[in-house]
Amino acid sequence: YIYNNIGIAFRTFAGGILGGLGSIFFLVYNGLAIGAVMGHIEHMGYQENFYSFVIGHGAFELTAIVLAGAAGLRLGLALLAPGRRSRGEALLGASRRAIGMVYGVAGMLTIAAFLEAFWSPSPAPAMVKLIVGGLLWLYVLFYFLVAGRSHGS
Repeated sequence: YIYNNIGIAFRTFAGGILGGLGSIFFLVYNGLAIGAVMGHIEHMGYQENFYSFVIGHGAFELTAIVLAGAAGLRLGLALLAPGRRSRGEALLGASRRAIGMVYGVAGMLTIAAFLEAFWSPSPAPAMVKLIVGGLLWLYVLFYFLVAGRSHGS
């Protein structure tokens, strides 16, 4: 789980060096791929199994991949609009700010991997998994809207 998720997050982050286009491409591509899989599973009638499996780890995994893309877009923006600095200086400054995001992405992907390995395939009833998954989404949302904000920003 970790290998696959880190690979996706790394490509999404590193793609930012292409003026942000790589990050945008990987975010859109993965969103379309996930959407296609979800649509197929819905059509086949296995949505309860799928959603009860994915919701538990999805809050951390999907949010982490979006954050990896945001960190990559910081790099792309530094190259496209360096302001009064050289592109190298702007890229260095952006990478210093993005590295904190990358550390957060790594932590979130680690949490997601443990949930995906141990909670998602557990024999807990689907309704319990859906409720726990909903609470995890609320936790992540709460963190980024309230608890994760630094003072003065």
